[in-house]
Amino acid sequence: MAKPAALRALLRPLDLSQHLFEVELCIPAEALAHGAVASLPAWTPGSYLVRDYARFVDRVRIVEGSREMPLEKQGKQSWRLPASNRDLLLRYRVYGNDLTVRTNHLDATHAQIIPAATFLYLEGQLDRPVEVSFEGFPTAWKVASALPRRGGAYLAADFDTLVDSPFELGSFRTRAFTSGGTRFELVFSGPHNGDEARITEATRKIVEATGAIFGGFPFRRYLFLFTFAPKLRGGLEHRDCTSLISDSQAFDKPEGYHALYQLVAHEFFHAWNVKRLHDPVLGPFDYSRENPTRLLWFHEGLTSYMEHLIVLRAGVVPWSHAAKELTRCWSEQVQRPGRREQSLEESSWDAWIRLYKPHEFSPNSSVSYYDKGEVVAWLMDASLREGSRGKAGLAELFALLWGRHGERGLTDGDIRRAYQELSGKNPAPFWKAYISGCAELDGAALRGAFGLQLEALAPWERLTPEEQLDPAQVRRARSWTGLVLAGNGPAVQNVLPGSPAAQAGLSFGMEILAVDGWRTSTSAEVQGRLAEPGPGGRARVLASDRGRVFEVEVPVVDSPERSHRLVPDPRATAVQRAAFVASFGQPWPGAPLKQRPRR
Repeated sequence: MAKPAALRALLRPLDLSQHLFEVELCIPAEALAHGAVASLPAWTPGSYLVRDYARFVDRVRIVEGSREMPLEKQGKQSWRLPASNRDLLLRYRVYGNDLTVRTNHLDATHAQIIPAATFLYLEGQLDRPVEVSFEGFPTAWKVASALPRRGGAYLAADFDTLVDSPFELGSFRTRAFTSGGTRFELVFSGPHNGDEARITEATRKIVEATGAIFGGFPFRRYLFLFTFAPKLRGGLEHRDCTSLISDSQAFDKPEGYHALYQLVAHEFFHAWNVKRLHDPVLGPFDYSRENPTRLLWFHEGLTSYMEHLIVLRAGVVPWSHAAKELTRCWSEQVQRPGRREQSLEESSWDAWIRLYKPHEFSPNSSVSYYDKGEVVAWLMDASLREGSRGKAGLAELFALLWGRHGERGLTDGDIRRAYQELSGKNPAPFWKAYISGCAELDGAALRGAFGLQLEALAPWERLTPEEQLDPAQVRRARSWTGLVLAGNGPAVQNVLPGSPAAQAGLSFGMEILAVDGWRTSTSAEVQGRLAEPGPGGRARVLASDRGRVFEVEVPVVDSPERSHRLVPDPRATAVQRAAFVASFGQPWPGAPLKQRPRR
């Protein structure tokens, strides 16, 4: 069967300072024998939210010589094309001024082109190749893409491949290395205070630690697109590349590098988990609407945990940092009210309408398949290690699934069977508790598998020894009302259900004007004044709700909040310590086992 003729797309800048560019799309006559419908995706794979990219596109018209004819929409993101026995030329304008990994951004310094937000496709013809070229951009600019270049154009075998291949244009810096026969290229855009040689070396170690899990790489070339901008962070995976955005001023401390390395590990791991090893509904895609799945806890939550294992195995992040991150996430999840309301499967399915569209009550009614999925993955790793006496963990689960299923599609049943095979356990209780159910997280498995105890600390127990001698400081640390404030101001962000603040009638969006007669203009002042009466006391709160000022009494109670830390169990066995090393690739964090005296 003859390969269909390619769509040819030409991009040129219109006004970089206005963030405008033009797409000229040449549609071959063979695609138009009976007319066609040209559509723009509503979303981009890897980011599960309908973003309605068509709102950034206008002036869609047919071009015939010097004539231009407007083309009418037939839907919010589609246009009807007439039947034709000749090639048809379309032109349209695109606005891009949102610097994220999901949206177009161009200015005088660079252009980031996200294909889902840029290129029209022909409905029912997603297998048609697409050739992309650029003209009119500054002569000093280069182009970076995972797509192969042929005859001055970048060639995508089909629209799915194009969507998975973002472009970066500009005066970027490049580095490269080779591992396992695969060439890895790094593109650095934007100024920052980091060390690109250090980042490149860490990326190489991360790549090799990940490849070791899967026995090599499923590609011969891979591209990392690093963009640096103040106070931004994000990543989006693709089959043969990834887009990464990092805070440009984050690298004055080691934690800035650690956060970037975790992001690199997370997105690179997705080259297997979700881009190739995935729920069948996640490719091929329907770009016009939501593509819901109940497996985002597996694709995203387990990847959030694997990023820790990978950077630890690569030796680019210390255990102390990873332990801090894992326990912080644990503390947040065991105290989030929504943990009793929504399961990981439900969170996955509702990602399109809940996770990416949160409202004030969301913390009280939902969980994140990223964050809760991360700590459930930690428990799954422990369960696997414990059941296999240290021989298999989550990394081995992924290796087994990859070898068995590859790119052929993956179901929940496949994951359960692999879990049972490696652990020797019936998967039903684990799934019922943590994946389809809302059971409380239990850290006992971490102790059983790794010899690590999760120690819960009350706020007053985190005071220094000197502070604990001061009754006033202890009293304040014990105080709690359930009021959560937004940022640094006195506005109410959340009121925990059943808390004293909720019972007193305080609610979202209200402003706390004063506490016990003292004016409060910051969140610190509000919480400080609320803590003064101590448990058993009451605070008079002057609040404003949509311009109406009123006063209520709020009881103060003992704080139920707890933070956690990992404590090595001095009684940990050699099997437990070896299981820790097998999972994390780091020495067990406690004291070494004492040698028994020889008789």
